[in-house]
Amino acid sequence: MGFWPVVLNVLKNSDVVLLLVDARMPEITRNSEIITKIESQRKKRLVIVFNKCDLIGKKDLDALKKEYPNAHLVSSKKKTGVKNLKATLENMADNWNNPSLRIGIVGYPNIGKSTLINLLAPGAKAKVSAVSGTTKKTQWVRSGKLRIMDSPGVIPFGDRKVQIGMTAAKDPHKIKNPQRVALRIIEFLDKKSPGIIKRQYGATGKDEYEIFDDIAKKKGFLVKGGELDEHRTAIKIIDDWQKGKIKLN
Repeated sequence: MGFWPVVLNVLKNSDVVLLLVDARMPEITRNSEIITKIESQRKKRLVIVFNKCDLIGKKDLDALKKEYPNAHLVSSKKKTGVKNLKATLENMADNWNNPSLRIGIVGYPNIGKSTLINLLAPGAKAKVSAVSGTTKKTQWVRSGKLRIMDSPGVIPFGDRKVQIGMTAAKDPHKIKNPQRVALRIIEFLDKKSPGIIKRQYGATGKDEYEIFDDIAKKKGFLVKGGELDEHRTAIKIIDDWQKGKIKLN
């Protein structure tokens, strides 16, 4: 199923839509088209949820709180912030005219939707995997007055291939040009703080290309003849980033 059919199905069948965003990359993973479409419908409520907040530092957390004062900052992995989010949703449900509050969740593949659902609705047993695309069809789970829709992760039309790799929307082994994605991750991290890369890999360099080569050397990723194994290095960097092994704090 394509991007907009999934989104429109969630919108049609939900009272409240949770837009799940990666706290490390809010501008990349926050889809403004979805926000506009939800806000244009008076009876729909939008709740922005930044996940993976355990992977960013206090400065970035404070910036998110300032820019999005009504958003919820959570970490599905660390189980933080979820209790407050659930309390907000239950409060909405108590003031809702219908017997239950229908909640739809929209976000990129592998952004943590199923893990969040398992925390909001214990016993739901939504399938969780580190590989994108685990959820194949729409299904409802219930917790008290809350009915939560678990839908497949969706990728907006026009999103660049590098962006898709950075957001964990695609398995690194299936990316056609992993080196390009890895270089973009290094560039992104180096702008945040050069210390992040040095702390993670002990690597340095004047630009992302030198840093990439130094990571390969530090890891001992070589092929016959002593040449750097660029493919293996790229996969390692992408995999570390997607699995949250590289923290921005």
